[in-house]
Amino acid sequence: MPMAALFHKFCGLAGFLILCNGPFSSLFAQTSPTPLALGLRGHYGFIIPHTEAIRDVSFSHPRGLELEVAWHLIGEKSWKNFATYPRVGAVLGFVDFDNPSVLGQSFHLSAFFEPFVAVRQRFNFSFRMGAGLAYLNQVYDAKTNPRNQFYSTPLSFILTANLMLNYRLSPALGLRLGGFYNHISNGGIQQPNKGINFPTLSLGLEYVWHPYDFNQKPKVDWRSLFPERLRLKAAFFGTAKTLDENNPKRYALVGLTGYASYVVGRLSALTGGLEWVFDDGLRERLQRAQDPAHPHRASLLIGHELLLGRFTFTQQWGMYIFRAYFGNPLFYQRYGLEFSPHRRFFVGVNLKAHADVAEFLDFRVGMIW
Repeated sequence: MPMAALFHKFCGLAGFLILCNGPFSSLFAQTSPTPLALGLRGHYGFIIPHTEAIRDVSFSHPRGLELEVAWHLIGEKSWKNFATYPRVGAVLGFVDFDNPSVLGQSFHLSAFFEPFVAVRQRFNFSFRMGAGLAYLNQVYDAKTNPRNQFYSTPLSFILTANLMLNYRLSPALGLRLGGFYNHISNGGIQQPNKGINFPTLSLGLEYVWHPYDFNQKPKVDWRSLFPERLRLKAAFFGTAKTLDENNPKRYALVGLTGYASYVVGRLSALTGGLEWVFDDGLRERLQRAQDPAHPHRASLLIGHELLLGRFTFTQQWGMYIFRAYFGNPLFYQRYGLEFSPHRRFFVGVNLKAHADVAEFLDFRVGMIW
């Protein structure tokens, strides 16, 4: 699972959560009819052979088809929070990986969040973050399909990030050309799980009901949105994971983290802090190897937060300051998504990776001061 895909993974998770809890709620507060778009597009791409274990089955060309429905948020709250008019929506899609006996096909349902740039212009562009579930009909099996090291569970996650170029043929009809980065995996819940990463080029059409003449509004001073620019955050996190494909038993992993966050712009904050982790799976591995090392690790963290209303995307870079076991590199990365139902409380998901290798996906709850 390459580093770029890991970042896109958690940027993409916003699509689902924002659709359910965030700006989507403003649809019901808008006085003007909400622009509704229905789109259809095709995809063609390639698979990135990011590890040797999957290289010999990475030379096919995925092709797919997607049907999309989206709402364009035109309320005052959307403009205040994002200084643009974003879309939220859902996608129903199909991908043929061009290798039926090993990789098969994928059927997916996902949600997305899509800010626009120069939305008033006939030619504009947007970027999208999306996440959802994918059903895979040809997964790893030790006897019948051992070459598929990409995914081992029929139900997995799909995450996407893209850049779209949009051209309005008329007020209601639009042409869309896009570059997508797609990732499917189960987040390390079951092995093997190398994750399949397949960039695609897409071309499609969309039709918009209730086209809207977007108004350019004065920007709000971002400092007024953050009366408390310095915040302290602490979280407890945990997960369970298997050691390998031959052992279905799951081992607990728990940890604590604390860090300071300082807002430096409308959408940005810088962070620094500490992390402690206890890994029962690592304890089991060390015990099997008769290694007396401890399964505890402590780290320093620095990072960045992308602030989108109640949602926060986190990117952190860590360095171990205590680790009795030296099986991993000294440095690692974390990519996360947090949602704050209250200004003093948040929940989230977070992925830890060493370079291009994902270690685990955790779930967390935390407090903000």
